[in-house]
Amino acid sequence: MKRLFGWIILLILLTSTAVAAAPQVAYHPSPDVTVEINPNSELLGIIYYLAFGKNDTFVINRGSYLRDVEAHFGAYRSHPAVQLLRQNLSAYTSIPERDYRLMDLEYYLLFYTAPPNLTPVFPMGPVWFREEFIPALRDFARKTDFMDFYRSHASDYWEDMRVYTGALHLLPPDGFMANYSGFSGIQYRFEHPFLVAVHGHSFNPVINRTQIWGAGGMLPLVRRTPQRTLWSYKTARDTMFGLLLNRDVINSTYLDELLYLGFVYHELGHDVTLPSLYHNYALLRNMTYFQRTIEEDMPYLARYDLHFWDPTGMLYEGFADAWEDFALAHVDVNYTGLAMEMQKAWGEFWIEELFYGVQDCALEVGEGYVPDFSVCVPRLLHRLLSYASPENASRIYEHEVPVTPLRAFDRGAQAGRVIVVYGTENPDPSGTEYDRETAERIAKTLKEFYSMWPGGVDVEVRADVNMTDEDLKGNLVLVGGPVSNAAVKGMQEKFPLRFVKVNGSWELYFACGTPVKCSPAPVYFTINGTKISRSALLYTDNASVIMAIRNPNNPENYVVWIAGADRNLTRLFTNPTYYLSSYEVYDGKELQVGFYVQPLTSSGG
Repeated sequence: MKRLFGWIILLILLTSTAVAAAPQVAYHPSPDVTVEINPNSELLGIIYYLAFGKNDTFVINRGSYLRDVEAHFGAYRSHPAVQLLRQNLSAYTSIPERDYRLMDLEYYLLFYTAPPNLTPVFPMGPVWFREEFIPALRDFARKTDFMDFYRSHASDYWEDMRVYTGALHLLPPDGFMANYSGFSGIQYRFEHPFLVAVHGHSFNPVINRTQIWGAGGMLPLVRRTPQRTLWSYKTARDTMFGLLLNRDVINSTYLDELLYLGFVYHELGHDVTLPSLYHNYALLRNMTYFQRTIEEDMPYLARYDLHFWDPTGMLYEGFADAWEDFALAHVDVNYTGLAMEMQKAWGEFWIEELFYGVQDCALEVGEGYVPDFSVCVPRLLHRLLSYASPENASRIYEHEVPVTPLRAFDRGAQAGRVIVVYGTENPDPSGTEYDRETAERIAKTLKEFYSMWPGGVDVEVRADVNMTDEDLKGNLVLVGGPVSNAAVKGMQEKFPLRFVKVNGSWELYFACGTPVKCSPAPVYFTINGTKISRSALLYTDNASVIMAIRNPNNPENYVVWIAGADRNLTRLFTNPTYYLSSYEVYDGKELQVGFYVQPLTSSGG
């Protein structure tokens, strides 16, 4: 898998001389910017659907469009193009391998003209792809009149294009990048699939001596950028484990656009920084302790996330993330704050320091003091070297990276055991059985989640009355509130969130401060359909909560608490594995998230 990853990185991140497929169903926010549902990508998606069916992890349920695909192309399941793709991808049995290979194939296709000709302006891909798969694709496209189908479904593609175009209008990349990167004469191309979720990637060919910067694929996998809107929930995929996502989503076109804009500027951040990072690799080689610090705390994350497979991979990501954060601060500074907290949660303890360095350098480029941003990269590397040394990196990490379910479940892998605890004290006799079923669903998810950990993890479901004092020191998932779950009742004085009864209904409030020590103070965000604000948690009814803290009985381990105002709301978070905030509260109308740190040396209170 590492060899495959290295090949993909070379293809995706290095500039090539090529011509991409000509735009078809495309939109031009400005003369130098194009965004489209790419016909080559969609042809690949339809072939993929015919090969693996509508229930495959990567196939998006597009409603009537999917029915049209079946009606138009269903008779061609035995076509050689379908057989070749099925044969090739079936060799990759894990979801991550399939994810990377599918991204690989889409990238190759972007270097061909549109169907049915699929002329290779620059021959990309292995021999079987060029000599077998491409001829079969041409034949399939001609026999099925693919381009007629593609053009006739422009209105369907607008489901995604409305988000893409709206986002690019918020911050047009041509003007922003010229101002702050110092590179001119660039054209911007964003080429996306529709039916099948292809992992997002950079796309930066040279076309007729003109440099192109842009992206292919779709929004990143859910574990890097958690999706929280109706639209992004529909397209998001857990491309590490194939787990189903929870329904804690809101209807927000604005957040849709910010999510997409973050994806775009992350990939453009690679274009701006990678050449200089490669040139200064001697410096990077002395900075492997940045990534090693994350790996020491979250070794399971480092096992399943491809960015850790190179010892400096997360530093490359950090530079792209910092450029993304700088760009989106021009649109919504609160979204930038939220994005940076989630980046810290993924281990990037240096992201805030790097963000301010990127901001300073980019402004100098804008003022004409620096010719282009590549000059800034070695300065930023030296800034990071001054920020953290091998001796103090772990201490800085502990004071910057929030406690999250992500860290909690990584600790569970290291310990080899997680106990999911349900309550038996529910006044309603049927409540105990319901909570036990919820706990079993959570445990089933965790067992699938731990599928890549060597030796496995023992995931138990246990009633609160069967927990020993020693058990209560372990890595725990507590299901339900203090009325039903004795373990929660015994610990909630240490929780920063708790339920209280107000006028006969259970509501959540924030208890950080007294008696719970929270220093430094948590960072809060409230997200609704129209805005993101920095606000503390208010009383709210009909709420569900997922929260992580260090275990008060043994701070080396963690407690994840999942609860709701009633038993149905508790069941919302049956997949707790992908949360990058210390807590999330969801009431069906808005999301409230918070981030707090609990350094191991000061987590006892």
